[in-house]
Amino acid sequence: MTQMAEHTRAVHTPVSPADPAAPDAYVLRCVDVRDETADVKTFVFEPEGEEGFGWVAGQFLTLSQEIDGAGASRCYSISSAPSGSRRLEITVKRIAGGSFSNWLHENLRPGRAISAHGPVGGFTPTELQLTQPFELDYEARAQRQRYLFLAAGSGITPIMAILRTLLVKGNPIDAVLVNSLHGPDDVIFRRDLEAFSVRRGLRVELVSSTLVTADQRRGTKLPAGIGISPGRLDTELLRSLVPDLVDREIFSCGPAGYLDGVRTMLDAAGCATDRRHEESFDIGVHQDAASAGIPSTNKAGAFTVTFARSGRSIDCPAGSFVLDAALADGVPVPSSCGLGMCGTCKSGLLEGAVEMNHAGGIRPREIAEGKILLCCSRPTEDLVIDA
Repeated sequence: MTQMAEHTRAVHTPVSPADPAAPDAYVLRCVDVRDETADVKTFVFEPEGEEGFGWVAGQFLTLSQEIDGAGASRCYSISSAPSGSRRLEITVKRIAGGSFSNWLHENLRPGRAISAHGPVGGFTPTELQLTQPFELDYEARAQRQRYLFLAAGSGITPIMAILRTLLVKGNPIDAVLVNSLHGPDDVIFRRDLEAFSVRRGLRVELVSSTLVTADQRRGTKLPAGIGISPGRLDTELLRSLVPDLVDREIFSCGPAGYLDGVRTMLDAAGCATDRRHEESFDIGVHQDAASAGIPSTNKAGAFTVTFARSGRSIDCPAGSFVLDAALADGVPVPSSCGLGMCGTCKSGLLEGAVEMNHAGGIRPREIAEGKILLCCSRPTEDLVIDA
Protein backbone atom coordinates (compact mmCIF):
# COMPACT_ATOMS: atom_id res chain seq x y z
CA MET A 1 0.00 0.00 0.00
CA THR A 2 1.40 3.39 -0.98
CA GLN A 3 1.09 6.04 1.68
CA MET A 4 0.95 9.69 0.63
CA ALA A 5 2.13 12.23 3.18
CA GLU A 6 0.41 15.61 3.25
CA HIS A 7 1.07 18.51 5.59
CA THR A 8 -2.35 20.11 5.63
CA ARG A 9 -3.49 23.42 7.11
CA ALA A 10 -7.08 24.59 7.32
CA VAL A 11 -8.08 26.18 4.02
CA HIS A 12 -11.36 28.05 3.57
CA THR A 13 -12.31 27.58 -0.09
CA PRO A 14 -15.86 28.40 -1.18
CA VAL A 15 -17.49 25.50 -2.97
CA SER A 16 -20.05 26.30 -5.64
CA PRO A 17 -23.42 24.59 -5.27
CA ALA A 18 -23.05 23.72 -8.94
CA ASP A 19 -19.81 21.85 -8.27
CA PRO A 20 -20.31 18.41 -9.85
CA ALA A 21 -20.41 15.31 -7.70
CA ALA A 22 -17.02 13.74 -7.10
CA PRO A 23 -16.33 10.87 -9.51
CA ASP A 24 -15.79 8.55 -6.55
CA ALA A 25 -19.21 9.25 -4.99
CA TYR A 26 -22.15 7.26 -6.35
CA VAL A 27 -25.73 6.33 -5.73
CA LEU A 28 -26.18 2.62 -6.37
CA ARG A 29 -29.61 1.10 -6.92
CA CYS A 30 -30.17 -2.53 -5.96
CA VAL A 31 -31.49 -4.63 -8.85
CA ASP A 32 -31.22 -8.15 -7.42
CA VAL A 33 -30.45 -10.09 -4.22
CA ARG A 34 -29.18 -13.68 -4.09
CA ASP A 35 -28.80 -16.01 -1.12
CA GLU A 36 -25.32 -17.57 -0.95
CA THR A 37 -25.71 -19.31 2.43
CA ALA A 38 -28.11 -18.98 5.36
CA ASP A 39 -26.33 -15.81 6.51
CA VAL A 40 -24.65 -14.53 3.34
CA LYS A 41 -26.32 -12.57 0.53
CA THR A 42 -25.05 -11.11 -2.73
CA PHE A 43 -26.47 -7.69 -3.63
CA VAL A 44 -26.44 -6.63 -7.29
CA PHE A 45 -26.33 -2.90 -8.10
CA GLU A 46 -26.43 -0.50 -11.00
CA PRO A 47 -25.16 3.09 -10.65
CA GLU A 48 -27.81 5.75 -11.07
CA GLY A 49 -27.39 8.11 -14.00
CA GLU A 50 -25.70 7.52 -17.32
CA GLU A 51 -22.13 7.39 -16.04
CA GLY A 52 -20.59 3.94 -15.81
CA PHE A 53 -18.79 2.52 -12.81
CA GLY A 54 -15.18 1.40 -13.19
CA TRP A 55 -13.12 -0.77 -10.87
CA VAL A 56 -10.45 -3.44 -10.88
CA ALA A 57 -10.74 -6.83 -9.22
CA GLY A 58 -9.83 -6.73 -5.53
CA GLN A 59 -11.09 -3.21 -4.82
CA PHE A 60 -13.75 -2.29 -2.28
CA LEU A 61 -16.53 0.25 -1.74
CA THR A 62 -17.63 2.15 1.33
CA LEU A 63 -21.43 2.05 1.64
CA SER A 64 -23.19 4.71 3.71
CA GLN A 65 -26.70 4.62 5.13
CA GLU A 66 -28.70 6.21 7.93
CA ILE A 67 -29.52 3.50 10.46
CA ASP A 68 -31.63 4.20 13.54
CA GLY A 69 -31.29 7.92 12.98
CA ALA A 70 -27.49 7.98 12.73
CA GLY A 71 -25.14 7.85 9.76
CA ALA A 72 -23.19 4.61 9.35
CA SER A 73 -20.60 3.39 6.85
CA ARG A 74 -18.93 0.07 6.16
CA CYS A 75 -16.44 -1.27 3.60
CA TYR A 76 -17.35 -4.18 1.35
CA SER A 77 -15.28 -5.77 -1.39
CA ILE A 78 -16.73 -5.94 -4.89
CA SER A 79 -17.19 -9.64 -5.65
CA SER A 80 -18.01 -9.41 -9.36
CA ALA A 81 -15.56 -9.12 -12.25
CA PRO A 82 -15.28 -5.89 -14.25
CA SER A 83 -16.83 -6.99 -17.54
CA GLY A 84 -18.06 -3.86 -19.27
CA SER A 85 -21.49 -4.18 -17.67
CA ARG A 86 -22.86 -1.39 -15.50
CA ARG A 87 -23.67 -3.95 -12.82
CA LEU A 88 -21.54 -4.79 -9.83
CA GLU A 89 -21.99 -7.04 -6.81
CA ILE A 90 -21.06 -7.10 -3.15
CA THR A 91 -21.43 -10.18 -0.96
CA VAL A 92 -22.21 -9.61 2.72
CA LYS A 93 -22.18 -11.96 5.68
CA ARG A 94 -24.71 -11.15 8.38
CA ILE A 95 -22.81 -10.50 11.62
CA ALA A 96 -24.42 -11.00 15.02
CA GLY A 97 -24.79 -7.51 16.49
CA GLY A 98 -23.56 -5.91 13.26
CA SER A 99 -25.94 -3.03 12.61
CA PHE A 100 -24.90 -2.43 9.01
CA SER A 101 -24.86 -6.03 7.79
CA ASN A 102 -28.17 -6.67 9.51
CA TRP A 103 -29.69 -3.57 7.90
CA LEU A 104 -28.55 -4.74 4.46
CA HIS A 105 -29.98 -8.22 4.94
CA GLU A 106 -33.29 -6.97 6.30
CA ASN A 107 -33.90 -3.85 4.21
CA LEU A 108 -31.97 -3.76 0.95
CA ARG A 109 -34.27 -5.00 -1.80
CA PRO A 110 -34.45 -4.44 -5.57
CA GLY A 111 -35.39 -0.83 -6.25
CA ARG A 112 -33.79 0.61 -3.13
CA ALA A 113 -30.74 2.92 -3.42
CA ILE A 114 -27.70 3.37 -1.22
CA SER A 115 -24.76 5.80 -1.21
CA ALA A 116 -21.30 4.52 -2.12
CA HIS A 117 -17.79 5.94 -2.05
CA GLY A 118 -14.93 4.44 -4.04
CA PRO A 119 -13.80 2.10 -5.33
CA VAL A 120 -10.35 2.01 -3.73
CA GLY A 121 -7.77 -0.58 -2.75
CA GLY A 122 -4.64 -2.21 -4.14
CA PHE A 123 -5.38 -5.91 -3.57
CA THR A 124 -5.03 -6.67 -7.27
CA PRO A 125 -2.61 -8.85 -9.28
CA THR A 126 -0.39 -6.79 -11.54
CA GLU A 127 -1.78 -8.32 -14.72
CA LEU A 128 -5.32 -7.25 -13.72
CA GLN A 129 -4.32 -3.63 -13.15
CA LEU A 130 -4.19 -3.25 -16.93
CA THR A 131 -7.25 -1.73 -18.57
CA GLN A 132 -7.41 -4.16 -21.50
CA PRO A 133 -7.28 -7.99 -21.46
CA PHE A 134 -4.26 -8.27 -23.74
CA GLU A 135 -2.06 -5.27 -23.13
CA LEU A 136 0.73 -7.71 -22.24
CA ASP A 137 2.98 -8.62 -25.13
CA TYR A 138 2.74 -12.08 -26.70
CA GLU A 139 5.65 -13.55 -24.75
CA ALA A 140 4.24 -12.30 -21.44
CA ARG A 141 0.76 -13.65 -22.25
CA ALA A 142 2.20 -17.06 -22.99
CA GLN A 143 3.91 -17.14 -19.60
CA ARG A 144 1.54 -18.87 -17.20
CA GLN A 145 0.93 -16.79 -14.06
CA ARG A 146 1.15 -18.76 -10.80
CA TYR A 147 -0.98 -17.79 -7.81
CA LEU A 148 -1.98 -19.03 -4.38
CA PHE A 149 -5.18 -17.55 -2.92
CA LEU A 150 -5.86 -18.04 0.79
CA ALA A 151 -9.30 -17.07 2.08
CA ALA A 152 -11.37 -17.46 5.24
CA GLY A 153 -14.98 -16.44 5.74
CA SER A 154 -15.94 -13.27 3.88
CA GLY A 155 -12.32 -12.99 2.77
CA ILE A 156 -13.39 -14.98 -0.28
CA THR A 157 -15.19 -11.94 -1.75
CA PRO A 158 -12.28 -9.93 -3.27
CA ILE A 159 -10.56 -13.18 -4.22
CA MET A 160 -13.71 -14.28 -6.05
CA ALA A 161 -13.59 -11.06 -8.08
CA ILE A 162 -9.92 -11.75 -8.92
CA LEU A 163 -10.57 -15.37 -9.95
CA ARG A 164 -13.57 -14.43 -12.07
CA THR A 165 -11.53 -11.72 -13.79
CA LEU A 166 -8.56 -14.00 -14.45
CA LEU A 167 -10.88 -16.46 -16.17
CA VAL A 168 -12.73 -13.77 -18.13
CA LYS A 169 -9.49 -12.25 -19.43
CA GLY A 170 -8.36 -15.61 -20.72
CA ASN A 171 -4.67 -15.28 -19.85
CA PRO A 172 -3.02 -18.61 -18.95
CA ILE A 173 -3.08 -19.14 -15.18
CA ASP A 174 -1.88 -21.66 -12.64
CA ALA A 175 -3.87 -20.90 -9.49
CA VAL A 176 -4.80 -22.67 -6.27
CA LEU A 177 -7.55 -21.44 -3.94
CA VAL A 178 -7.40 -22.72 -0.35
CA ASN A 179 -10.65 -21.64 1.29
CA SER A 180 -11.04 -22.12 5.06
CA LEU A 181 -14.57 -22.40 6.48
CA HIS A 182 -16.50 -23.81 9.43
CA GLY A 183 -18.42 -26.53 7.61
CA PRO A 184 -20.27 -27.61 4.46
CA ASP A 185 -23.14 -25.17 5.01
CA ASP A 186 -20.76 -22.20 4.97
CA VAL A 187 -19.51 -22.51 1.39
CA ILE A 188 -19.92 -19.08 -0.22
CA PHE A 189 -20.10 -18.96 -4.04
CA ARG A 190 -20.85 -22.69 -4.25
CA ARG A 191 -21.77 -22.64 -7.95
CA ASP A 192 -18.66 -20.70 -8.90
CA LEU A 193 -16.38 -23.03 -6.93
CA GLU A 194 -17.95 -26.06 -8.59
CA ALA A 195 -17.41 -24.42 -11.99
CA PHE A 196 -13.83 -23.51 -11.08
CA SER A 197 -13.09 -27.14 -10.20
CA VAL A 198 -13.42 -28.13 -13.85
CA ARG A 199 -11.48 -25.19 -15.30
CA ARG A 200 -7.96 -25.98 -16.41
CA GLY A 201 -5.30 -24.13 -14.46
CA LEU A 202 -7.45 -23.49 -11.38
CA ARG A 203 -7.69 -25.84 -8.39
CA VAL A 204 -9.97 -25.36 -5.36
CA GLU A 205 -9.29 -26.84 -1.91
CA LEU A 206 -11.61 -26.44 1.08
CA VAL A 207 -10.45 -26.69 4.69
CA SER A 208 -13.32 -27.39 7.10
CA SER A 209 -12.85 -26.79 10.83
CA THR A 210 -15.76 -29.14 11.59
CA LEU A 211 -15.69 -32.85 10.86
CA VAL A 212 -16.98 -33.74 7.40
CA THR A 213 -18.79 -37.08 7.39
CA ALA A 214 -18.77 -39.66 4.62
CA ASP A 215 -22.48 -38.95 4.03
CA GLN A 216 -21.73 -35.27 3.53
CA ARG A 217 -19.01 -36.14 1.08
CA ARG A 218 -21.43 -38.28 -0.91
CA GLY A 219 -24.38 -35.91 -0.51
CA THR A 220 -25.16 -32.54 -1.99
CA LYS A 221 -23.88 -30.34 0.83
CA LEU A 222 -20.33 -30.25 -0.48
CA PRO A 223 -19.47 -28.67 -3.83
CA ALA A 224 -18.91 -31.37 -6.43
CA GLY A 225 -15.38 -32.16 -7.56
CA ILE A 226 -13.59 -30.15 -4.87
CA GLY A 227 -11.09 -31.47 -2.36
CA ILE A 228 -11.85 -30.97 1.32
CA SER A 229 -9.55 -31.35 4.32
CA PRO A 230 -10.83 -31.53 7.92
CA GLY A 231 -9.30 -29.41 10.66
CA ARG A 232 -7.63 -26.03 10.52
CA LEU A 233 -5.06 -24.74 8.09
CA ASP A 234 -1.47 -24.97 9.33
CA THR A 235 1.95 -25.03 7.71
CA GLU A 236 2.01 -28.81 7.26
CA LEU A 237 -1.43 -28.92 5.64
CA LEU A 238 -0.68 -25.93 3.44
CA ARG A 239 2.54 -27.52 2.20
CA SER A 240 0.72 -30.77 1.45
CA LEU A 241 -1.99 -28.96 -0.52
CA VAL A 242 0.40 -26.62 -2.36
CA PRO A 243 3.90 -28.13 -2.45
CA ASP A 244 5.23 -25.30 -4.67
CA LEU A 245 3.77 -22.47 -2.61
CA VAL A 246 7.14 -20.68 -2.32
CA ASP A 247 7.09 -20.17 -6.09
CA ARG A 248 3.65 -18.53 -6.18
CA GLU A 249 2.32 -15.00 -5.83
CA ILE A 250 0.18 -15.17 -2.69
CA PHE A 251 -3.03 -13.24 -1.96
CA SER A 252 -4.60 -13.69 1.50
CA CYS A 253 -7.85 -12.28 2.84
CA GLY A 254 -9.80 -12.95 6.02
CA PRO A 255 -10.17 -11.96 9.68
CA ALA A 256 -7.16 -10.53 11.50
CA GLY A 257 -6.54 -13.72 13.48
CA TYR A 258 -6.57 -15.80 10.31
CA LEU A 259 -4.11 -13.44 8.61
CA ASP A 260 -1.81 -13.59 11.64
CA GLY A 261 -1.77 -17.37 11.30
CA VAL A 262 -1.17 -17.18 7.55
CA ARG A 263 1.85 -14.92 8.04
CA THR A 264 3.32 -17.43 10.49
CA MET A 265 2.74 -20.30 8.05
CA LEU A 266 4.26 -18.44 5.11
CA ASP A 267 7.27 -17.41 7.19
CA ALA A 268 7.78 -21.04 8.23
CA ALA A 269 7.46 -22.18 4.63
CA GLY A 270 10.07 -19.67 3.46
CA CYS A 271 7.77 -17.60 1.22
CA ALA A 272 9.27 -14.28 0.15
CA THR A 273 7.52 -11.30 1.74
CA ASP A 274 7.62 -9.29 -1.50
CA ARG A 275 5.36 -11.89 -3.14
CA ARG A 276 2.66 -11.71 -0.47
CA HIS A 277 -0.41 -9.50 -0.51
CA GLU A 278 -3.15 -9.35 2.09
CA GLU A 279 -6.46 -7.62 2.67
CA SER A 280 -8.42 -7.25 5.89
CA PHE A 281 -11.30 -5.03 6.87
CA ASP A 282 -11.63 -5.58 10.59
CA ILE A 283 -13.72 -2.48 11.16
CA GLY A 284 -13.70 -3.17 14.87
CA VAL A 285 -10.06 -2.16 15.32
CA HIS A 286 -10.84 1.42 16.36
CA GLN A 287 -14.00 0.46 18.25
CA ASP A 288 -12.06 -2.18 20.18
CA ALA A 289 -9.45 0.40 21.11
CA ALA A 290 -12.16 2.68 22.43
CA SER A 291 -13.96 -0.01 24.40
CA ALA A 292 -10.68 -1.11 25.93
CA GLY A 293 -10.56 2.25 27.65
CA ILE A 294 -7.30 3.51 26.16
CA PRO A 295 -6.54 6.50 28.40
CA SER A 296 -5.98 9.93 26.95
CA THR A 297 -2.67 11.41 27.98
CA ASN A 298 -2.67 14.49 30.10
CA LYS A 299 -2.34 17.90 28.48
CA ALA A 300 1.45 17.73 28.36
CA GLY A 301 2.53 16.40 24.99
CA ALA A 302 -1.01 16.58 23.56
CA PHE A 303 -2.98 18.82 21.23
CA THR A 304 -6.54 19.99 21.81
CA VAL A 305 -9.01 18.80 19.17
CA THR A 306 -12.43 20.47 19.18
CA PHE A 307 -15.35 19.01 17.22
CA ALA A 308 -17.36 22.04 16.14
CA ARG A 309 -20.75 20.40 15.69
CA SER A 310 -20.89 18.60 19.01
CA GLY A 311 -18.83 21.13 20.96
CA ARG A 312 -16.71 18.29 22.39
CA SER A 313 -13.00 18.81 22.98
CA ILE A 314 -10.41 16.10 23.57
CA ASP A 315 -6.67 15.79 24.05
CA CYS A 316 -4.89 14.04 21.18
CA PRO A 317 -1.41 12.81 22.16
CA ALA A 318 1.38 14.03 19.92
CA GLY A 319 1.99 11.45 17.21
CA SER A 320 -1.49 9.90 17.57
CA PHE A 321 -4.20 9.81 14.92
CA VAL A 322 -7.21 12.04 15.50
CA LEU A 323 -9.67 9.18 14.99
CA ASP A 324 -8.00 6.96 17.60
CA ALA A 325 -8.04 9.75 20.16
CA ALA A 326 -11.67 10.62 19.41
CA LEU A 327 -12.93 7.07 19.78
CA ALA A 328 -10.84 6.50 22.90
CA ASP A 329 -12.59 9.49 24.48
CA GLY A 330 -16.01 8.29 23.39
CA VAL A 331 -16.57 10.82 20.59
CA PRO A 332 -18.62 9.05 17.89
CA VAL A 333 -16.90 9.66 14.54
CA PRO A 334 -17.89 7.84 11.33
CA SER A 335 -15.13 5.42 10.36
CA SER A 336 -14.69 2.17 8.52
CA CYS A 337 -11.39 0.78 7.28
CA GLY A 338 -8.99 3.00 9.26
CA LEU A 339 -6.28 2.67 6.61
CA GLY A 340 -6.48 6.05 4.90
CA MET A 341 -8.17 4.40 1.94
CA CYS A 342 -11.95 4.38 2.21
CA GLY A 343 -12.67 8.05 2.94
CA THR A 344 -15.44 7.39 5.49
CA CYS A 345 -13.90 9.62 8.20
CA LYS A 346 -13.30 12.55 5.83
CA SER A 347 -13.97 15.81 7.70
CA GLY A 348 -13.40 19.52 7.27
CA LEU A 349 -10.39 21.03 9.05
CA LEU A 350 -11.56 24.48 10.23
CA GLU A 351 -8.49 25.49 12.25
CA GLY A 352 -5.02 24.10 12.82
CA ALA A 353 -2.69 21.83 10.87
CA VAL A 354 -2.07 18.08 10.56
CA GLU A 355 0.33 15.64 8.98
CA MET A 356 -1.76 13.25 6.91
CA ASN A 357 -0.46 9.94 5.48
CA HIS A 358 -3.21 8.55 3.28
CA ALA A 359 -3.50 5.79 0.70
CA GLY A 360 -5.84 7.36 -1.80
CA GLY A 361 -9.02 7.88 0.24
CA ILE A 362 -9.00 11.63 -0.38
CA ARG A 363 -8.40 13.64 -3.55
CA PRO A 364 -6.22 16.74 -4.07
CA ARG A 365 -9.29 18.93 -4.65
CA GLU A 366 -10.75 17.85 -1.31
CA ILE A 367 -7.46 18.57 0.47
CA ALA A 368 -7.41 22.02 -1.13
CA GLU A 369 -10.94 22.56 0.22
CA GLY A 370 -9.67 21.89 3.75
CA LYS A 371 -10.69 18.26 4.24
CA ILE A 372 -8.65 15.60 6.07
CA LEU A 373 -8.96 11.91 6.89
CA LEU A 374 -9.16 11.57 10.67
CA CYS A 375 -7.85 7.99 10.63
CA CYS A 376 -4.44 8.96 9.24
CA SER A 377 -4.01 12.57 10.39
CA ARG A 378 -1.74 13.54 13.29
CA PRO A 379 -2.11 17.06 14.74
CA THR A 380 0.82 19.44 14.59
CA GLU A 381 -1.27 22.22 16.21
CA ASP A 382 -4.54 22.47 18.13
CA LEU A 383 -7.43 21.65 15.81
CA VAL A 384 -11.04 22.57 15.17
CA ILE A 385 -12.81 19.98 13.04
CA ASP A 386 -16.18 20.22 11.31
CA ALA A 387 -17.61 17.07 12.89
